[in-house]
Amino acid sequence: MERTPKERLYWLLKLYENKEIQAETFCDEFHLTYNHDLDEELTETERVLFREIATVAARFSPFEEDHQKYPGVYFTTEDVERVVRENSSQAKH
Repeated sequence: MERTPKERLYWLLKLYENKEIQAETFCDEFHLTYNHDLDEELTETERVLFREIATVAARFSPFEEDHQKYPGVYFTTEDVERVVRENSSQAKH
């Protein structure tokens, strides 16, 4: 089934919340969809919420050495879980 980029963002959120995809896959796909494919109008709420998630997704690293070498630069799996939990429940589809 073909999804618009906006529909894909919601679909990715659902997959991640249901633990059907890992943080790394979620972040890669969310970042690509939001930053490169999204050409639709978002509501103001969606724009704010998706931007917060996209910021964390773009700077996610599953590697502990990245976090040790560059403290405060990369986000962890826990950060991804937090931002998805805090923001996806507020987004209305």
